[in-house]
Amino acid sequence: MPRWLGGSAATATDAAEGPGTPEWWRSNKKRAEFVPGEGFRVEGVPGFFDQDGRSIDAPVDEITVDLHRAEESKGILPGVDPKLAAQKVKEAVGLGPDQQAARKFLAAGVKLFEDKRYAAAAKEFEKAAARWPRSDIASLALFNQAESYYWDDRYQDASETYLKLLTEHPSTPKLDITIERMWAIAQYWEKTHFASPSRMPFGYNPIEKTRPTFDTIGNSIKLYDSIRMNDPTGPRADDSIMTTAGIYYQRQRYADADYHYSLLRQEYPRSDYQFEAHLLGLQAKLMRYQGPDYDGTPLTEARKLEERTRLNFSGRLSQEQLSRLNETRGRIQAMIEERDLRMAAYYEGTKQHRAARIVLNNVIKQYPSSPAAEKARDQLAKLEGLPDAPDEPMEWLVEMFPQNQERSALDGIAPMNPRVDVTRIAEQGTDGDTTTR
Repeated sequence: MPRWLGGSAATATDAAEGPGTPEWWRSNKKRAEFVPGEGFRVEGVPGFFDQDGRSIDAPVDEITVDLHRAEESKGILPGVDPKLAAQKVKEAVGLGPDQQAARKFLAAGVKLFEDKRYAAAAKEFEKAAARWPRSDIASLALFNQAESYYWDDRYQDASETYLKLLTEHPSTPKLDITIERMWAIAQYWEKTHFASPSRMPFGYNPIEKTRPTFDTIGNSIKLYDSIRMNDPTGPRADDSIMTTAGIYYQRQRYADADYHYSLLRQEYPRSDYQFEAHLLGLQAKLMRYQGPDYDGTPLTEARKLEERTRLNFSGRLSQEQLSRLNETRGRIQAMIEERDLRMAAYYEGTKQHRAARIVLNNVIKQYPSSPAAEKARDQLAKLEGLPDAPDEPMEWLVEMFPQNQERSALDGIAPMNPRVDVTRIAEQGTDGDTTTR
């Protein structure tokens, strides 16, 4: 039997009113003493018992004795809580929590799995997890259920069960193999999606059981994100981020790609993908930029990232990569200059000539030998002698209305002469007088 499937059976010594029965446990629970590694014992009664008074013959760490099990939340309106109602129905028909039944289903599932009857094994493991929830038995049963789906090529069911395992049992000892299974499924879905010559609307897949019914690539991304969230320091965390970024880039979702490249650069500085995350992240930022009439933040970020890439990987860049990086720097510079000229043209079109002159002078100052500077000089010559701002329409009517208090206060402030140093530092002279400079 594979070790990871395991699950030894426990027996109960139930008698009508004897040790192991609910009636006996209610009478003797207060006298019970807990022995670490063994369980509860009652003086004068042979053997050990679990927290519900059932006789046990397995190590305590396998059946998870919980000494401080809190009473479950009954919700705000317990009378109409569907979960509580369903639980009562299960208990009424004999399907409530039962450790012995859970072990029985677990053992049956193991046998079916060894016979390669994976579908039947998955059902038994599901029953085991349901009959003794929030325990090591449930954790093992969920993992085995997911494994049954995996080897039965039912990857959607397998991925959902692996995620359920990580949600309900985040400290599962099967974390490493669970992450590897999720990685393998995500990789298969990704390659299947991009290799498919024809794709149905919404990624609809009504036949093939190895893929989700809808949105194969979206489910692949969901698995990659879950790998990173559930094992952020594991070996697959940076793999998942880099792969997700690549998927978004292929799908021309450059903002999402840029976010994931940035995430890898910031959160995983020792990742082997740092170099690629810098170069591809730079391209994603440039692809985010939509032109001079739109937000210029991607250009500013791209310029900083280009400088950081050149600095951090100066000894690693090949001649071809260095040449491409220089070309990219030139593209960024040209787009920034184009954006500045477009802004000056906007101010000129609204007759805000003073603002246009400021922008054009800034272009000449920052890029004096560029073609943009030549265009800026030509535009400045055309603006010579024009008023700083357009005449205010119907100014006589505006003057008839009084200014509010805030505007009056601002008008009362004397303008500061930028040529005068207004910083005055008080100094104590040797004779006790205060001087200033």
